[in-house]
Amino acid sequence: MDVLKQLATKLNFVQAQTYIQSGNLLFRSEETDTTKLSLQLQQAIHTELGLLVPVLTLAVSTFQNLIDQCPITLEEEQAQLYVTFFGSFPKRQDSSDIFEKLSPKERLILCDSVAYLVAGNGYGNTKITNAFLEKKLQITATTRNYKTCKKLVELARNL
Repeated sequence: MDVLKQLATKLNFVQAQTYIQSGNLLFRSEETDTTKLSLQLQQAIHTELGLLVPVLTLAVSTFQNLIDQCPITLEEEQAQLYVTFFGSFPKRQDSSDIFEKLSPKERLILCDSVAYLVAGNGYGNTKITNAFLEKKLQITATTRNYKTCKKLVELARNL
């Protein structure tokens, strides 16, 4: 994570900070085009580390709106909630085969740019993983638990 923070500093991202060991990076930038920011960081990671990994960048206002508009409101469900952020709009419209994979203790809400999954048996036991959604919806995505999302919003507001 220190390397990621150093790369952000080299790219002139201001107040770069990381949160936990999952690739979460918070920063300020004069550039407002999140696609450009993602590509800059992705290219820097590839150049400096030899890794080709997708990067998804969200403006704090977008990120906060997606968390604030979360349709899962019961605390006991939020404790088992995972939010998958999409890098683009899903390419396919029929998602019935995705819902067929849900277990009885799971609940999934698919939106244009995010999916909210209550993983009642734990995320390690669900079939609705990040990779599964990427494949089925033909998108790049990243998943975080709800608690991490709330903390990232709080940290971003204080940058």
